[in-house]
Amino acid sequence: MSFSEKLSASEDILFINLQYIVGQSKAGSSLREQSEELNSEIIKLRDEITKSLQDKGKKLEDERTLLSPDVFQERADELRKEAEEKQNELNVRLQKIQQAIQRASNSIDSVISPILTEIVNEKGAKMLLERQSLLFADPKLDVSAEVIKKLNKKITPKEIINERKSPSYQIWQNGESGLTSIKPIQKHIKTLPALMLAGF
Repeated sequence: MSFSEKLSASEDILFINLQYIVGQSKAGSSLREQSEELNSEIIKLRDEITKSLQDKGKKLEDERTLLSPDVFQERADELRKEAEEKQNELNVRLQKIQQAIQRASNSIDSVISPILTEIVNEKGAKMLLERQSLLFADPKLDVSAEVIKKLNKKITPKEIINERKSPSYQIWQNGESGLTSIKPIQKHIKTLPALMLAGF
């Protein structure tokens, strides 16, 4: 087999680095940045709620000797109910964010898929592999940069959550599998503590 024939045969097989594509594309970068931003906001909101309930709990405890047992218990129950409601509100907001991120992630993948087909057809390749499944590959056969270039041209930003009014809160839309580079927000969210209510 001649050198040109070997080169032609090798180019029948191409590969991509999907994690690199997602991480370096405008869509993937935007999704990651906005996920981190939303994560920080949720944590801040959780901390504000926690502090507010703790302050109310401390105030109620300080007033305990001034209140009749029935009144104290009534206010303690109200505070418990408020804590439960705030926790539920936080959980609902978190769920909406997670769903929006997943839709955006799915959206990115749905755009990538036809791009891969397009590149394979353009180059006349017979096989396209994922870099992680290869022990070694000639970098010349990596078409990840071409995928990123096409992806950046095809995808457009969408608002991540309708209730968010700021135009800066946007997310890239169009796709189907999750982005492994995005850490789940939920792992950072702790349940509201029992505060001081447990002793009431």
